[in-house]
Amino acid sequence: MKTLVLIGSNRKQGATATEALAQARELDPTGQDTIVHFVHEMKVACCCGCEFCRKEPACSQKDDMAGLIQEMLDSEAVIIASPVYFGALSGQLKTVCDRLYPVYRGGGKSLLAGKKLYLVYTQHSPCDTYADVRKTAEDYLFRFLGFQLVQTTVVGKDGKRYYAGT
Repeated sequence: MKTLVLIGSNRKQGATATEALAQARELDPTGQDTIVHFVHEMKVACCCGCEFCRKEPACSQKDDMAGLIQEMLDSEAVIIASPVYFGALSGQLKTVCDRLYPVYRGGGKSLLAGKKLYLVYTQHSPCDTYADVRKTAEDYLFRFLGFQLVQTTVVGKDGKRYYAGT
């Protein structure tokens, strides 16, 4: 399965990367159809709120985001993996998510409609901690963007838990 992996941790050998890459191997055992990005290595500026993307399905800023959106559109599945910082996604991944606004075309329509999404979170607290924050992100960010949430994996100090998407 053609898979795009976005890792919001700077640690290439850390728990977040390890879990995300294991999920990618399940979806694409050969790895030939998998693209992996550590988002801290990408040039992605913060959204400037210019509203250009409301007129065109693109962004006015010229950075790595246009290519990333195209890779997302070309993929069958997207894995978004993040360590949990203060209960939420890492800042690098939040910036990427904010810049996905050009794919939302208004009226509940998104260019990502039906795209399979796998979320991976790692945290130094029990797995159920921050469940309310994750649910909010799932409902108001990822589903808003049209993703079909397949699975959420949480790796915490009490082990690993899987939650099926709804």
